[in-house]
Amino acid sequence: MDNRSAGMNKKNTNALASVAVLLLSAMPAMAAEWQLSAGATLEAGGAIEVSRQSRGWEAALGLVTRQQVLINYITPTCPYEGAPGALCSRDVQRSRESVAPFAYMSLQRRFEFRDGARFRPRIGIGLMGTSETNEYVSTPVNFSLSAGFALGDALSVEWRHFSNANADGPNLGQDALLLRWRFD
Repeated sequence: MDNRSAGMNKKNTNALASVAVLLLSAMPAMAAEWQLSAGATLEAGGAIEVSRQSRGWEAALGLVTRQQVLINYITPTCPYEGAPGALCSRDVQRSRESVAPFAYMSLQRRFEFRDGARFRPRIGIGLMGTSETNEYVSTPVNFSLSAGFALGDALSVEWRHFSNANADGPNLGQDALLLRWRFD
């Protein structure tokens, strides 16, 4: 990484942190709940998150740890330029590459069903910003989706997905399964 890229990443991280502090502090203190989450990504990494939810909105700060991505390098081999596809072959080489940890901030509109029941399904949709781009989140701003269920008042399980909806490649998307603990 050159000095210019390092400076840009530091600016992205500082801007992300500033916006996160503003969002988390701007949510009304009345009827707001804090949640602490931890879990695993599908790519052998980990994720931790702290969030604040109020009036159907959730602002979250998280960190995804180092992961491994499987990349297929495909090289077409043709006997001559312009040869028909039937004469060409493809050489596929696979490589596992490390993806650096990244921080994120997410803002979601949240919906919870069966209010007051012990088992309550939940879904969320919104946007997330990231401190780094990589094979999983290849743009600085991505969509954020979630689905899960609350188990009583304090515990919930949630699947999180970040993706740019194929606006830019690669678009592998980032998935995590989180166990969440609510505290007031």
